[in-house]
Amino acid sequence: MTVIVIALLAAAAGLVVLAASAWRWAAARRQDLLTAGRRVADRPHMQWLPGTCQTPIARVRYVLRPGWLFGTSVVLGLLVIASAAAGAGILVKDVTASDGIAVLDHPVASFVAAHHSGPLTAVMRAASTAGGPMVLAAVTAVAGVLLGIICRCWGPVLVAGMTVAGSVGLTIVLKEVLGRSRPPLDEALAAADGYAFPSAHAATAAAALGVLAYLCAGRLRSWGAQVTVWAGATTLTALVGISRVYLGVHWMTDVIGGWTFGVLWLAVVVTGWTVFTRDRGMTRGSPS
Repeated sequence: MTVIVIALLAAAAGLVVLAASAWRWAAARRQDLLTAGRRVADRPHMQWLPGTCQTPIARVRYVLRPGWLFGTSVVLGLLVIASAAAGAGILVKDVTASDGIAVLDHPVASFVAAHHSGPLTAVMRAASTAGGPMVLAAVTAVAGVLLGIICRCWGPVLVAGMTVAGSVGLTIVLKEVLGRSRPPLDEALAAADGYAFPSAHAATAAAALGVLAYLCAGRLRSWGAQVTVWAGATTLTALVGISRVYLGVHWMTDVIGGWTFGVLWLAVVVTGWTVFTRDRGMTRGSPS
């Protein structure tokens, strides 16, 4: 079981490194990518599009020309929002119908319960406690205030506050609406009350640690340091979610749902903030 947990955490960090490498590759070739995009938009058959189609194309080209990073960030943000929303919808359907990926909940819970170990249990208890919604909300609020003081603006405070508050609120509403029961208490290693889906620990960890990585990485110039921050946040988020399944207080899909909704709300806030601050000479909540 310990080997599986380590492998999952390493995979989470590895995905961040791969994504960052792809982003760096695209950034190094942005001129080539922009040239290719303009060639497609300038092709004769594109000129015959109706006015309603030409307008979005013109807007995209306008956005890309003055700020490639801005345009790419917004597009990526919208892709994450769309992907997370689609994934969340599929999860909700599977959970309510006890079908799809939800059929793995009981086998996974049984496997985990049969492979508990003393040292790993201590680690998981610590991760679950440190990754609690109230703890992460407090840490994020303090970090947002400190970053706001450093950059002398309210941006980090607002972004951190909106991300955590929205994530917690969304989780509460979904729990009440779906009303999913938790795993049997006799198999749990920790106490938990309320409904199960989505996991508040997983959702808050994804949103809070994600927004902290976003705010902190934005102030770092080293690509390696930025990747380290994001990889660390992703690994900790994964650990918090895994701990809830290990302790027997959540089904596997509860945690996946928490991660999905947390990432969804984080992407909404970050993308909205990126668009809002574009014309104000600000990036990641701090003056540029």
